[in-house]
This record gives sequence, structure tokens and C-alpha cells, in this order.
Amino acid sequence: PLSSYQVILTYLYRMKVVILLVCVAAVAAQFRRRPQSFRSRPQSRPSSGGGGGGSCPGADDTNGGSSYHYSWRHDGNRKYPAGQAVSYCNRLGGGWKAISIEDSSENSFVSRVISGERLDYIWTGGTKSGSGWRWPSGGSFRGLAWSHTGGAQRPQPDNRESGGENCLAILNNFYRDGVKWHDVGCSHQKPIICEC
Repeated sequence: PLSSYQVILTYLYRMKVVILLVCVAAVAAQFRRRPQSFRSRPQSRPSSGGGGGGSCPGADDTNGGSSYHYSWRHDGNRKYPAGQAVSYCNRLGGGWKAISIEDSSENSFVSRVISGERLDYIWTGGTKSGSGWRWPSGGSFRGLAWSHTGGAQRPQPDNRESGGENCLAILNNFYRDGVKWHDVGCSHQKPIICEC
């Protein structure tokens, strides 16, 4: 017969094995989970409302009477220089253009999309025009969310790059400033939000 000491040792050994198996299963489950980033999002899935019907086929979302198409959900997460990003939207047809952010409600919506999709940045349709800025919609441009800082630690727009920063991007806390507008050189590569 086994002594009480041997019974206790056998019991402890079995418990170690059970605990080890539970730990291995937990680690394996973590590796099976997809990372949470915009690259792992399903493509062509509306995030709230939307759906792509009507006169704006291919919409991923709707807000305030506009439809929105997110390039990263449809093109393998490709990033474009600003001109090619604008062309991407125009090629969708049906009235799609690069996004024009004309009021604070739309800016809040876009900020939530950028944060929720865990994007680092996106292009908008905003471009420098003389000493001001303009939207592709022709709507009035209000500097709703320019950052207080940037690469040169100056308020935006700062036109710090040689060759100029003539395109408007939204950066997600890139300079620990929140989701904010930055003037950026148009050759930088980013995904884009299209609006219809």
C-alpha cells in the first residue's frame, strides 16, 4: 500500500500536469486570435449603418446623409500618395470623391472611425490653395481640428517639409495629440476615406 506521503506526491504531480495543460491551452488560444488592427478587419463589412445601396454602391458606412467607403477594406490595405488616393475614390464612380470634412459632427464621426479601425492615419480630400485650404466638394473649409503640434513641434498647418505640405491628412495620436489634422507632403502614403 502507498503511504500518505506517496499519495500526496501523486496528487501534486497530477495537479501540476492539469495546470500545465490549462496553461498550454490558454497560450494556444491567444495565438489563434487575430491581432486587433485595421489589417485584420473583414473587407466590405459596414461598421454602422451604410451598406452600399442606392446611388453610392460600395459604401461601408453612412453618417449625416453621406455615405463613406474605406479604401483599406477593399484594396488589401494598400496605401497611396495623395493624388493616387483621390483617384482611387474617383474610380469608384457614382459620385465618390475624397472626403470633405465640413462640420464638427462629420469630424467627430471620422475621428471615431480612425480610432475604432486602429488606423495610424488617413488622407482626406483637403488640399492647399494659395494661402488657404479647400475641399473637393467645394464646401467651405473651416480648420476644425488642426493639431497644436507636429514634427517641428509647431501648430498645424506648419508647411515644414521642403517641397511643401499641400495635402491634409488626419493622424491618430502620431504626436501624442489625439486624432488631429496635419498638413503633410502629398507623396506620403496613406489609406483614404471616400465620401458620396
